[in-house]
Amino acid sequence: MVSAALALAQSETTLYTTDINGNRVAATVSAASATAAATEHTEFSQSINGRRVPLEQDEERVLSNTADGKVTEKIVRKYDPTGNLVSTERVVKEEQKHAGGSATTRATTYLPDVNGNMAEAERRTSESQTQGTTTTTNTVVERPTVNGAFETVEKRDAITTVTGDDTKESETVYRRSTNGDLYEAQRQSRDTQKSGNKTVDNVAIYTPSDNGEMKLLQQNLSTTTKNPDGSEITERSLYSRSVLGSTEATDSPQHLYEQQTVERTQDSNGTVVETTTVRRPTASDPDRLGEPRQISQVVCTGKCDTATPSTVP
Repeated sequence: MVSAALALAQSETTLYTTDINGNRVAATVSAASATAAATEHTEFSQSINGRRVPLEQDEERVLSNTADGKVTEKIVRKYDPTGNLVSTERVVKEEQKHAGGSATTRATTYLPDVNGNMAEAERRTSESQTQGTTTTTNTVVERPTVNGAFETVEKRDAITTVTGDDTKESETVYRRSTNGDLYEAQRQSRDTQKSGNKTVDNVAIYTPSDNGEMKLLQQNLSTTTKNPDGSEITERSLYSRSVLGSTEATDSPQHLYEQQTVERTQDSNGTVVETTTVRRPTASDPDRLGEPRQISQVVCTGKCDTATPSTVP
């Protein structure tokens, strides 16, 4: 009974950054464990007295699992810089499978009310349908109004098509305006193409312009190469209408504001190291990228198959 309760998989991930003096410092440490029924992830930071304190902890467990669906519960606890608990969030997700390849997912989020009791804060319902190589998902997000009644505040329509090694995804987000109407707030497309040991990913994000027409806000282009030794290198270029935090008109051209190089290696002991180097423009020359500079390194030990965090913005 004791051995059944022990974690089946454990890992620890440390994020190192570079301070203003160029020294390598540990910014956060994440510990993850998993059993057959639950997973737990805790992110730690170092307090001013050098003690390791939690920043955020999430625990997810399976409440029921049948052929027709699954019910899970996720508890997220957030802490202040001294390690004191400041908020708790509970999410209950119900997944139901239907005949013909359709599915329904209902996620209910609970937050503490003024009396400290957990109360419904959000309802998220997704209906998905798969036909051939295309999956369509429609999501409705509801939150309570001032009188306590739930009202639709957001809708998301997503389409995913998989053709061989190519995947095309698109999602349109509608949000409620001040006059109560739902308007198109964001549109995102993603095109992923795999060929041999290379994967090319193109992400484009659109937002409304001054006249309401959807305009390209940001584009991320990346190429990931898997080497024979198991290592990976991702070259990523980030484009936006604004550079260095400046605000520009919605019809401004795209600027290359950052280039990232992410190298991921794994040794014979299973330790994964992910190093991120960037080139960014300077304030004196915003149209030219500066010299490459390492900004972070992630080191994961233990069961690291999915422990290394993504660096995609």
